[in-house]
Amino acid sequence: MSFLIYYLILTIIPIWAQLKVRNTYSKYEKVANASGMTGAEVARMILDENGLYHVKVLEHSGFLSDHYNPINKTVNLSTANYHGRSIAGAAVAAHECGHAIQDKVNYGPLRFRHRLVPVANIGSNASWIFILIGMFTHATGMFLLGIILMGLAVLFQLVTLPVEFNASSRALA
Repeated sequence: MSFLIYYLILTIIPIWAQLKVRNTYSKYEKVANASGMTGAEVARMILDENGLYHVKVLEHSGFLSDHYNPINKTVNLSTANYHGRSIAGAAVAAHECGHAIQDKVNYGPLRFRHRLVPVANIGSNASWIFILIGMFTHATGMFLLGIILMGLAVLFQLVTLPVEFNASSRALA
């Protein structure tokens, strides 16, 4: 029974955080930014001001799928943020540029987070399989392994938090 409590905690925290981000985004996507610039224009301005002329700003499909790709040096903005002139779109664009700045200065926590990606992917993709096997067969070892794998995915999210806060502060500067 105690395993189930750990499982619920590890499940609820990321869902709560995601709902909070979506609600904040939804609130500010309806508010125009004062500059009238699109997210793509905001991104290009921040990148240029930081000497990142080689980083491209690309349109990307999906909702809140915005990201910086350190491998091909691109800031990828969802269509709404790329073309939109909202506070949310400008903030997301600036935030992703913050990751490009982190990459430029070789920010250690960003590098650590990138090394954790494979472990987090395994944890988030495989954990539920072991949890289900453990639940249905009453094999506590399998259930525990699933919780540990899910814990690794949550660890990735915890390591991500300071990286995300730092990216936002760099973009604001």
